[in-house]
Amino acid sequence: MHKIHVKSFVMKRAAILCTASLFALQAGAAAAKSITCSYPQDQELTFEVPKKQGGLPPIDFDYPSKVTLFSFRDDNLLVVAMDESDKSRVRVVISAQRDKAKGIYAGQIVTDLGGNQLMLDNGPVTCKVKG
Repeated sequence: MHKIHVKSFVMKRAAILCTASLFALQAGAAAAKSITCSYPQDQELTFEVPKKQGGLPPIDFDYPSKVTLFSFRDDNLLVVAMDESDKSRVRVVISAQRDKAKGIYAGQIVTDLGGNQLMLDNGPVTCKVKG
C-alpha cells in the first residue's frame, strides 16, 4: 500500500511540473509581440508573433507572400514564406539562433527578389524581439 501512495505522489508532482512548464512556454511566447529582422542593404522585415502556438504570422515582403512555417521556441527562430500566387516558389527563409549575450537572434536569411525570374540573395540576419 505504501508503494501506491509514493507512485501517486510522483505522478501528481510530474503533472504539476508539466503544467507549469507549458504555462511558462506560453507566457514566453505571448510576451514577444513582434520580431524585426535586419538584413543586408539596410532592409528590414517585421512580423507579429502569433498568440497561439502553431499560428502563422502575416508578412509584408516586396512580393505578396504567405508564411507557411513559423517556429519561435527553444532559442531558435525559423520562418519560411512562399509566394502567394506560385506556392512552390520560396520568397523568404530565416533561420536564426538566440545570442543570449547580445539579446538578439543571429543567423541567415535567403530571399527571392526576382519578379518573373528567380533572383536569390542570402546573407546574415539579425532579429530583435519587441514586446
